[in-house]
Amino acid sequence: MKKYLTKGFILGLAFTSMFASAQDIYIPVVSKGYQHEFWQTVKKGSEAAAKEFNIRTNFVGPADETQVAQQIQLMEDMLIQNPKAILLSSLDVNALIPIVETAHSRGIIVATFDSGIASDLPVTFVATNNRSAGAVAADEMAKLIDQKGIVGIIAHVAGTSTAIERSEGFINRMKEKYPDITVLATQYSDGDPQKAMDKTIDMIRANTGLVGIYATNEGATLGVANAIQSNKLENKIKVIGFDSTEAIIDFVNQGIIQGFIVQDPFQMGYQGIKALSLALKGEPIEKQIDVAAGFVTKENMQDPVIQKLLYPLQ
Repeated sequence: MKKYLTKGFILGLAFTSMFASAQDIYIPVVSKGYQHEFWQTVKKGSEAAAKEFNIRTNFVGPADETQVAQQIQLMEDMLIQNPKAILLSSLDVNALIPIVETAHSRGIIVATFDSGIASDLPVTFVATNNRSAGAVAADEMAKLIDQKGIVGIIAHVAGTSTAIERSEGFINRMKEKYPDITVLATQYSDGDPQKAMDKTIDMIRANTGLVGIYATNEGATLGVANAIQSNKLENKIKVIGFDSTEAIIDFVNQGIIQGFIVQDPFQMGYQGIKALSLALKGEPIEKQIDVAAGFVTKENMQDPVIQKLLYPLQ
């Protein structure tokens, strides 16, 4: 799926007009947030691609991942700036459709990354295969709990495609392969570590037979881990997380988290800007660009492939 711009295109941009520079091509990124390390790494990837392809960019996002109305306003603000294209990670699969339709009507190309929308208008979707990742999390959890017991899900934001798909992938795999595992109703934390911690503690108190918890993003994973650690339950409840930070890696090394799905947010940002630059040239691009993910444990953390996912900038 890898595609690269030709030298001819880069040179062509420089000579499109006697009075215009290549950086008249402006592609902003409208993210779901910016407070997590994940989004900061996406930003670095988008900036690296913009620099490589001589494109102006900007990275914006709402104050937190529940602010759908604020994200719509940010999209409206970007449209006023008349960009050639926009790279969007949507907070809601439906709520962002009208503003994307508005962009399309103005000739502004939109691509989505990480979390998409329920529309075919975006020219591509750059993301981890979240249902497959959820299924991997289920398989790994099943191994940890001897394929029996009660498990819970602490998801991030209800209505986002990532929360939906990562949860569905986990639930469906459990139904397909592990009849002796009961999955509780999904609890949502808005991706906030404190809310995730509170939801986890409530889940533990309400389900004395709980043996495992799956968390679906960075904030949820940190909250679950903090709850397990503060209640000294690391020998009773197994944890599978999603996304990577130094804090999450530390929890793995301490035995609080048994493993986590790691994505490649740098490549999401990089491939998103790159795909839009190709689309603006009129070149074909894949409708979906899958970004590699891996499963990290204490045992495989030093593997070179895993290290590259954990530290993409090194």
